[in-house]
Amino acid sequence: MNLSCAILHADVQVSSDLQTYIGRVPYLSLKGAYADPLEALNAYYDNPVELYFIGIQPAKEGDIDGMEFCRMLAAPTRAVFMATDHLHASECFRLDALDYLESPVSFSLFLQAVYKATQWFALQEKRKDGLPSPLQPETAPLSVLNVKSDNRILCIPLEEIEYIEGLGDYVKIYCKGASRPVVSLCGMKHIKQRLPEKEFLRIHRSFIVRKGSIHALTTTTIFIKNKELPVGETYRGRIRQYISLLSAV
Repeated sequence: MNLSCAILHADVQVSSDLQTYIGRVPYLSLKGAYADPLEALNAYYDNPVELYFIGIQPAKEGDIDGMEFCRMLAAPTRAVFMATDHLHASECFRLDALDYLESPVSFSLFLQAVYKATQWFALQEKRKDGLPSPLQPETAPLSVLNVKSDNRILCIPLEEIEYIEGLGDYVKIYCKGASRPVVSLCGMKHIKQRLPEKEFLRIHRSFIVRKGSIHALTTTTIFIKNKELPVGETYRGRIRQYISLLSAV
């Protein structure tokens, strides 16, 4: 098994040690090491990794800390947190962290954390193959989307979202009753990975809609209140399938 990984840590020495450790493990592939959370997020949105080593340190004013950064990662990515004490351990494990390591971290402790990661991903592969994995509990259905906007982490209930518009490296999230959309530094590919397919439908390279917000639709247009959204040509087959399911009810 090969795992792609990245590092977010403000301490240059700790980051350097982690890079050395990763280089000694043949099945780990380092994709980046960052001190700035926003720089790390930009790189992650373009190229997600499977395992993230995240430092827990006080955030600079207007920045996000390691735990907030973890909340921005897509579900397939797992986190190993690094700290100088155990004060944040319980909160990190509530974020489904694979491990929590206190600095300085020896190579043997690092390997134990990596072993947990390989075991976790191996269980996920077994589940994909239809084999039971009793050690991994079912994940609760996602009900809130956490996004960074204007130096804040906003928790947006999924049922409030009407549709999402992609604008290059940013997205606009349009919600019920809101006078203006929430703007977040996030690509459409990444935001789609964080939304449940049962509730959301991508209709265009620039648009994702919540199924429950659709008022009317054709194979070329989706209507949400007084807003008409185009259906991209490559997505029309999917829309036809969706319409046929609605017709069968």
